[in-house]
Amino acid sequence: MASEQPAVRCLVDQTTWELLNLLDIVGRQNGRVLVFEVDDENESAPSVLVDFVQDLCGTADIRAKLQQVEGMEEKDDVRPHLIFMLWQAAVLKKLMRWDHLDEALWDVRNLLPCLPDVLVLVMIHPDPQEQLDQTVRALRRMQCLLDGAWQIVVEAAVYSPGQPGGSLEAKRAACRALREVLNCHEDLVSTEDLNYHQKKY
Repeated sequence: MASEQPAVRCLVDQTTWELLNLLDIVGRQNGRVLVFEVDDENESAPSVLVDFVQDLCGTADIRAKLQQVEGMEEKDDVRPHLIFMLWQAAVLKKLMRWDHLDEALWDVRNLLPCLPDVLVLVMIHPDPQEQLDQTVRALRRMQCLLDGAWQIVVEAAVYSPGQPGGSLEAKRAACRALREVLNCHEDLVSTEDLNYHQKKY
């Protein structure tokens, strides 16, 4: 078991480096990250926001890019390029009931201070008595709902607090989404260049 942890740590460090690199490309050397947790006053689950941020901030570079959700407004000049949105499993399942999806879309939008380039929905790994497959389906349902409704890239991941590499899936999801943003931008630039040359000749 002891030999597995350095390997996990190495993999996390590589993913962290890739995440930082992609953020700087998308943000033109000024990539910003926002992390916040959606809670429910009727739920007694403890917050894991601090744990997630500590897992995410394996380096001071990411911590320097973090923004606080408090005080952020739509009109702010420096908006985050990447948002990690943490969800307790029970809250996520309650919100994603089939007969309330339209309301859920507006509820989630109202929770966001602004729309980023990339949104990563992070479900906190439920307690053992919870059925993981049901909560993961609710997570994917939310991903599909938001991805189809907004002009941003939406990814999803499960976070396992207290586990080695517990935030690795969330970092990988962020990297996938940031690469998609870059690919879309490159395709757009190529199309514009092609249209320009067609008009020219």
